Amino acid sequence: MSSTIPIITFISDFGYQDEWAAICKGVIYRISPTANIVDICHNIPNFDIWKASFVLSSALPSFPVGVHLAVVDPGVGTQRRGIVIKADRGDLLVGPDNGLLIAAAERLGGIREVTLITNDRFWLKPVCPTFHARDIFAPVTAYLANGISPAEIGETITEESLAKSFWEKPRISGRTLECQVIDADKFGTLRFNVESSFLETQDLSLGETILMKVEFPSDLQRPHILAEVPFGRTFGDVRVGSPIMLVDSSGYLCLALNQGSAAQHFNLKRGDRLSLRL
Repeated sequence: MSSTIPIITFISDFGYQDEWAAICKGVIYRISPTANIVDICHNIPNFDIWKASFVLSSALPSFPVGVHLAVVDPGVGTQRRGIVIKADRGDLLVGPDNGLLIAAAERLGGIREVTLITNDRFWLKPVCPTFHARDIFAPVTAYLANGISPAEIGETITEESLAKSFWEKPRISGRTLECQVIDADKFGTLRFNVESSFLETQDLSLGETILMKVEFPSDLQRPHILAEVPFGRTFGDVRVGSPIMLVDSSGYLCLALNQGSAAQHFNLKRGDRLSLRL
C-alpha cells in the first residue's frame, strides 16, 4: 500500500436511523484523520450477507485500489473469524469470514493472500461482543489505510479455509448455459452468475434469441418456464412490458422487463437455477 491515504469504502446493514455506521466512521477518522471514506450502502436488508456480497462485488471494480470495510455479520461475537483479504489488484478487504468478501475479491483479480485478524494491538478495548465493526474491523481498516501491513494484523491462512461464495460458476455444455439467479435489483431486474467476460467467449451477438428454461422440481406450486428472450443492448431495445436479456452496469448477464419487473413477471427469485440455450 502506498504512503498516500487510499479510499476506504464501507458497506453494512446498519441503516441510517441508528448510530452504528457513523460510529465506525468516527473510529476510522480518529486513527486515520485524512481518510476518504465512501459509503457504498448501509441499507442492505438485515443479515442479508448474499445481497451485500453482490452489491460489494458490483461496486468495487469502479473504485481505485483501496481498503474496503464490509460488515453484515449475523455471527458477531461467535467463533466466526475476522479476516483481511488482499486481492490481486492490491485492494484490502476487511470483514467477517462468512462469504461476504469472496465475490468482490474475485472481481478484483482474485485472492492473493488472506490474513486472520488476531493481533489485538490494533483493536479498541474493551471489545464489545455485539459490535466488532466498531472495535475490531473499523480500527483494523484505519490502520491498514495508514500503511500497516496485513502481516502485522495477524497470521496468514489459506484461501481454502474461508467460507465460500454464495453462488457458483456457470456451467456450459455446447451452447447450453446452466446458471443461477444471484440478485434482483429494486426494479426487479434479475442478475445471473454469468459475467460479461464469460459471455464474450460464447460468440453471442446482439439480436440473437436466448431460450430460457426453468424448472422447479422441489416446488410444485411454481409452473415451469419456457421462454424465448432477445439478447440486447438496453431496456428500450424491446417494447414496454417485454423481456430482454442484457449485460447491465453490474457486469452480469441480466433478465429485465422494459419498465417492469422481470422478477414478478417470471416469478423468479434469488437462488433459482435456469438453463439458457444460447
